[in-house]
Amino acid sequence: MTRVSRPLASLMAFATRRPVLVITVSMLLAAAGIALALVRLEPETSSDTLVGRGTAEFKASEEYAERFGGDAVYVLVRQPVTQTALTSDIQRLIGLEGCLSGRRPPEAELIGGPSGPCGQIEQLKPAQVVYGPGTFINTSVTQIQDQYGALQQQAAQQGAAASLQARAEAKKRGASAKEQEEAGAAAQQAVEGQFTSQLITLGVRYGLTGVPRLNDPEFVAKLVLEGGGAVAGTPKARLAYIFPAPDASLIQVRLRSDLTTAERKRAVELIRAAVAMPDWELPNGGGDYVVTGAPAVVADLTDSISRGIGVLLIGALLVMALVLPLVFRARVRLAPLGVAVIATGITFGLLALVGTSLTIAAIAVLPVLIGLAVDYAIQLQSRIQEEQGAGRSLGQAVEAVAREGAPTVLTAATATAAGFLVLLLSPVPMVRGFGLLIVAGIALA
Repeated sequence: MTRVSRPLASLMAFATRRPVLVITVSMLLAAAGIALALVRLEPETSSDTLVGRGTAEFKASEEYAERFGGDAVYVLVRQPVTQTALTSDIQRLIGLEGCLSGRRPPEAELIGGPSGPCGQIEQLKPAQVVYGPGTFINTSVTQIQDQYGALQQQAAQQGAAASLQARAEAKKRGASAKEQEEAGAAAQQAVEGQFTSQLITLGVRYGLTGVPRLNDPEFVAKLVLEGGGAVAGTPKARLAYIFPAPDASLIQVRLRSDLTTAERKRAVELIRAAVAMPDWELPNGGGDYVVTGAPAVVADLTDSISRGIGVLLIGALLVMALVLPLVFRARVRLAPLGVAVIATGITFGLLALVGTSLTIAAIAVLPVLIGLAVDYAIQLQSRIQEEQGAGRSLGQAVEAVAREGAPTVLTAATATAAGFLVLLLSPVPMVRGFGLLIVAGIALA
């Protein structure tokens, strides 16, 4: 015997003498592996499965995400911009955007209570920043009102100062008390007149007829529509990030970059639940909301992956269970399938033990590994049965196969594993993980 066939013969002879022990231990290991995989393995679809963490591109993406937030969840408002921005519907968008931000002012009411979607978003705080039509218009109105108030206060202070100075100068000239009062009032009116003149000039320049208000359709139309034309309803080009089309508005919820996969999935679920609340219905335009964006798609993909694992495994096993009896003429025709299940279960159990996530590529290992394991088992089982058919006992048949057939199967498996090891040269982490996992599975098979 060669140095390869001798240990193989010993191993195969032991399995022949102690079949119950070997099968029991193998099945227990497989059951433990499957249980670990079901409990601990979570689908992973983040960008670091496609781009290595050490690359310049990944580091640049991480820096950008830390500063500005990660991928955005988009809430599309499907109704004309004129109905969204120029009616009371804008109040509902302001409330929705505040809910999605999770940063409620202390005096504001918590819509839905602590256990509602807004309350749970407030606890998780998944968003780094939220901006949309409501935030933009409300902030614009508030800032203009604040500026007007500051100018008004400044004018009042300047008028009071001018009045005091005029009174002092009149007193110095020997004017009577009445004359001093008249001089002070005249100076104050002059300052107030300048303030009024400035407001009129600004109003003419920007087309304002008064202090802007949120419920002033004329002002809001000038703020968001081309030429201020509420009839045309075409949003200004520079506001395309919140008004991408005349019949659509967009709320962007940029998620925190440090959220885990489970937290991102939970954040998407809460955003969808919040958007579905009746408090944000749009009575004027009759529009609706659609939640989309990369995190929402990834969350759906993660669910699909979780469901697909079981479907893929069951499908592969059923196909093998149907094909083996047709093409494999042996007494125990489904034995190779049992070998494949055991090898696959232990492989994915080890994957769970090392704390690796379950990528799309890792799931693709399932059918490949089952096919290879069945192939190896069929080759060995066929050779043993051929030796038995020639009149040899089981022990003699196993020894003969260990000397001649098993090394050939081992060589083929080694060559296959070496081919998959080339995948370790790939720059894509997910592909490298596929290569390592399939090689481990081949060794176990």
